[in-house]
Amino acid sequence: MASSQKIALQADQYGKVKMVFQVIAITAVLLNNGPISFVIEFPVDQILMYAALILTIYSGVNYIKNNYHTLKLNS
Repeated sequence: MASSQKIALQADQYGKVKMVFQVIAITAVLLNNGPISFVIEFPVDQILMYAALILTIYSGVNYIKNNYHTLKLNS
């Protein structure tokens, strides 16, 4: 809706950090903690997933807060 009105809703720094955490977390899950599990026996993949979850929620709330006026105009 915003793009049809030539309005750009850009991702902020939190969205970009969130995406990096998601990629790292998914990689850790796919590697089943890979090389990390040889060094320490700690669920790094789960911790990264929870961190990505928290960043996703925070980023989403921040995105809505920053773009509320634009989102409200389009509804």
